[in-house]
Amino acid sequence: MNTNRPHFGAFMHSLKFRLMVLITLALLIVVGGPMILLIHILDANYQEFTINMLETTSQVVYQAIYAGMLQNNRQAIQKNLELISLEPTIRSVRIYRMDGTIIFSSDSTEIYRKIQDLSRDVLVDRDKIDVKEAYYTRGHTYSHHHGIYIQEECTPCHKNRGELIAIMDLHVILSQSEQMYLTAKRLTIFSTGISVVVLWLVLNFMYHGQIETRLKRIIQGFDRLAEGDFQVQVRMPGRHELAMLAQKFNTMVERLKAAREREENLLREKIERADRLVTLGEIAAEIAHEVNNPASIILTRAEYLKGELEDQLADRQFSQDLDMIIHQTQKIADTTRSILHYARKRPRTFEPCELGRIIQQSLKVLEPLFHQKRVRVEFQPPREPACLLGNAAQLEQVFCNLITNALHAVERESGQITVVLESGSDVHRVIICDNGPGVPEEFRDKIFSPFFTTRRNGEGTGLGLFIAKNIVEHHNGRIYLKDASQGATFVVELEATHEKC
Repeated sequence: MNTNRPHFGAFMHSLKFRLMVLITLALLIVVGGPMILLIHILDANYQEFTINMLETTSQVVYQAIYAGMLQNNRQAIQKNLELISLEPTIRSVRIYRMDGTIIFSSDSTEIYRKIQDLSRDVLVDRDKIDVKEAYYTRGHTYSHHHGIYIQEECTPCHKNRGELIAIMDLHVILSQSEQMYLTAKRLTIFSTGISVVVLWLVLNFMYHGQIETRLKRIIQGFDRLAEGDFQVQVRMPGRHELAMLAQKFNTMVERLKAAREREENLLREKIERADRLVTLGEIAAEIAHEVNNPASIILTRAEYLKGELEDQLADRQFSQDLDMIIHQTQKIADTTRSILHYARKRPRTFEPCELGRIIQQSLKVLEPLFHQKRVRVEFQPPREPACLLGNAAQLEQVFCNLITNALHAVERESGQITVVLESGSDVHRVIICDNGPGVPEEFRDKIFSPFFTTRRNGEGTGLGLFIAKNIVEHHNGRIYLKDASQGATFVVELEATHEKC
């Protein structure tokens, strides 16, 4: 029982059920309404005809016994009633007093009996036997109760003129024509009901064959499409609306298929490029490691030579040359050390760290790029340390990504990047601004999505901001793009800690 309820509920809300209800109501109104009105009118006319027939028959019977009543000839009255009952349409005639005693009857065995005792043949209610004028119906028998009053001709024998002295009870059987009318009425009602049922079945069959089956084919197409089948097609010949809908569905599937292929190709290219960049990063780290060893040896030897020359009070010119060699070698060592520090995988453990030093390290890693593009970078560390619990290497990667994006956005020689660290007791806020063209409005909701980039000619991977967002959220912080009148402004908010760093 419970497993059928959802299916029944769905059927109750379906288009088919609503259409069935509308068809039923329409047929009842269009076919049943006029038929009910017609039968009502015919029944009213038939009832009026029957009453007129009963009144006419009652008048005929009354006139037949009128002479006998004036002469007080009981035998004549009884004989006339018996003769009248020979008419096929007249079943019985009785005349009874107000107390219910039958004084005349077409059946002589009923005389002097109480009409209340003849309940089988009397249609009037037992407590209404003194009714003056009434019409009753039972089956094919109609009864007319007609009052007999004292008239002027009766005054010699009766004193109170106009007094009701008896009631004539006339029973009439339906004639053949009247029975044919009732039969025709039943046939009409039956045929109307059959017509409504047949029309209902035909209309529902037409709906099932012309609409429902085609709708199911389209719905099945959508189900297959939802399962990822982009080869599905709904074939439906014709020029009707459902055929047009099927054509639109097929067109939509083709477009979705093409869009999916383009998306897969683009994603494949992005992944391949990301793999190449990962490989390139590993190679760069390996090269930096290989360069760092000779640079360390050169630096050590140069410092040793400088010390020897100073001890021997040699020419100062050689000492300056050695200082230059030491300085440049130190610069090579710092650069390779920064590359290794950036490429090295750090454990995902949080420990107290100082945000200002992390930003300075990020700027130091990118310093060669700043000199190459001749971009001015401004950063003023706060006087008080900005401590937080986090992974310094991961946070350094975040700021390197943001500053690199700003570096690519600004113009050569005229570019300017500003990094501001706002230290707070609960939250530290890092603001990175540039004077580039900014982020277009239509891209603001997409910049943190994977593989989305605004750079041209395939320069960007579209992973930098995505990775930065994941790292910041991993540190229970948030990163967002702030509205700015010029350039782009990214804000990173991180939780502060009271532990010493």
